[in-house]
Amino acid sequence: MKGDELVIGKIVLVVLGVVLILLLVVLLIPAYVRITYEQGELRVFAKYAWLTIPIIPPAAKQEKSEQKDEETEQEKTKPKKKTGINREQIFYTLDTLPAILLKALKRFGQRIRIEPLKLHVLVATPDPADTAILYGKLHGFLGAFLPPLHRCVRIREQDIQLFPDFSEERMDYIADIGVAIRPGSALLVLLCALGGILKWYIGFRKRATKEPQKNGKNKDTTAQAEKAA
Repeated sequence: MKGDELVIGKIVLVVLGVVLILLLVVLLIPAYVRITYEQGELRVFAKYAWLTIPIIPPAAKQEKSEQKDEETEQEKTKPKKKTGINREQIFYTLDTLPAILLKALKRFGQRIRIEPLKLHVLVATPDPADTAILYGKLHGFLGAFLPPLHRCVRIREQDIQLFPDFSEERMDYIADIGVAIRPGSALLVLLCALGGILKWYIGFRKRATKEPQKNGKNKDTTAQAEKAA
């Protein structure tokens, strides 16, 4: 019996040792994540060892065309909900999020490599005055954020440009960003920044604009008119 227990104990120790070695190998092998955005199409894929994993693959054009053909005329006439972020959300993000990220990157940023860092931003809002304010705000943000980011993280092939357009009403982006990091380092950075990111997200959601319920008001006024009649 004692001999069997010793054999079982040795097997358990060997299995635990193999699992720990595999876990260390997984955490130490660097992973590469590539994010691209152009003409409204977002693509995200990851490379780990010899594997290429599509996280957000491009949508198939045939599926889109089939869905459009199946839409009825009533669905086309329905008002579409406005999506995107407003000016207050952008200003709030520029004021709060960089400090949160830099605080975490100061500890573990040297383990991260960004290659490339391409970001072209078309700055536009419905109000030309707001466009000018936002353009200046973004320029100030880049001037204050990029130097400490370069001290924390290794960056290659940087190409960041802002283009103000006072005739357009919506912002547009072209992005191509690649990040190489070990999974273990990514977990450390995430844990350090998790609390601050949650606070930022709550504040970001609070600043989302809510459209007034015009239909409800019209119903109330028509009901009052019917009662009066």
